[in-house]
Amino acid sequence: MAANTLTTKFQKYWFQPVNNSPLITFRILFGCIMLMEFGGDLYDGWVKHVYTIAPFRFTFIGFEFLQNLNGDIMYLYFSVATAMALLVIFGLFYRPAIIIIALLWSGVYFSQKGHYNNHYYLMMLISWIMTIMPANKRTSLDVKFGLTKASNVCYRWCIQVFIIQIAIVYIYASIAKMYPDWLLAKPVQIWFSSRANHPTFGFLFGSKPFAFFISYMGILFDLLIVPALLWKKTRNLSVAAMLIFHYFNGVVFGIGVFPFLAMSLNVFFFPGKTFDNVLGIESNTSDFRLASSGKQRFITIMFGTYLIWQVLTPLRHHLIPGDVLWTEEGHRMAWRMMLRTKKGEAKFKVVDKRTDSSWYEFPEKHMLSYQAKDVASKPDFIWQFSQHLKNKYKEQGLDVRVYAYSRCSVNGRPYKYMVDTTVDLAAEEWNLFKHHDWILTDFK
Repeated sequence: MAANTLTTKFQKYWFQPVNNSPLITFRILFGCIMLMEFGGDLYDGWVKHVYTIAPFRFTFIGFEFLQNLNGDIMYLYFSVATAMALLVIFGLFYRPAIIIIALLWSGVYFSQKGHYNNHYYLMMLISWIMTIMPANKRTSLDVKFGLTKASNVCYRWCIQVFIIQIAIVYIYASIAKMYPDWLLAKPVQIWFSSRANHPTFGFLFGSKPFAFFISYMGILFDLLIVPALLWKKTRNLSVAAMLIFHYFNGVVFGIGVFPFLAMSLNVFFFPGKTFDNVLGIESNTSDFRLASSGKQRFITIMFGTYLIWQVLTPLRHHLIPGDVLWTEEGHRMAWRMMLRTKKGEAKFKVVDKRTDSSWYEFPEKHMLSYQAKDVASKPDFIWQFSQHLKNKYKEQGLDVRVYAYSRCSVNGRPYKYMVDTTVDLAAEEWNLFKHHDWILTDFK
């Protein structure tokens, strides 16, 4: 009985009508961000670099079919995505436009992990969330042309789901930093040492106390920023702190559109009426209809499942032997942002099973330099390259074994072998949910 009462109260709160202007404002801002991302990738040569110059790409394992996203067709791919971003901004054919953006960005995300960033993952999640949002109900051409009914309100969950998602991102980012190397400011000192000549912040980068300050402020910022945004008395100060924090990270580390995305998400922490004067109030708004109990249960279950997944996924590395800093197993999709620095070197011994003759292959001869660096420091890249060599020689009529000799350093430690040099990686299978015994776990 008590559980049913609690569920009823939760659904009543979750489906309460609220001002929709934060959602409408975010639609416009998110469209601008995706326009910057897709359009910028076309303009600055990223598409050419990743999809036409590179001989092959390291896709997410299981998404090897996305190797077909390759060549000059990708200019059209990104051009279509850029056009869809414009439609989202203006709210014209919003629903199909945002669905296409979600599909195309997911293709970009899963087709290449050599440029992995946490905000790429966040952008994909938000794109899919936006596909079911009534974000075209105001300040949109869909309303102007009668393609949808105007409304000044939406369900509360349409706002709250973004706040919860943001909280998950920042809280997990803070928790991930609470490990010995970060508390000793080792990663930050390494990063700053290579930036001592920076024209703006160079005088600070050689300072050890400043490295400690940034390390601990990073933990505190990520942990406290969402509570501070939720509290009215500290909200404006928090926004100012975010501006400084993300400006600094953007200038120093060049993290793309993430500062703009992070600042745009702040709209969900402000009362809806904050943006009414900018967006305007729809005079012929439709009557708001409460969702049926069946639809409420469906939406509650759907987003409850989604949020449970978001809470549990970053914890999966605790179920896998070894330190995730080294093994990388459970690193992605876990909001482990800018936590360590890894350097490595690798070569691969290929053995012809028929003649027992052998030779060495070097990643630099097969791929671009940034890809070779990943092969030298990340076990899943090592496995994928071993499979690539196996398939390459199979096409030539050879059946081969492949052994990896990869030495890596984490946060300035001495180089150590990352994988077992006696294991034929060409014969190994990849399992997404457990540790691979050929990945050595002792790196300290």
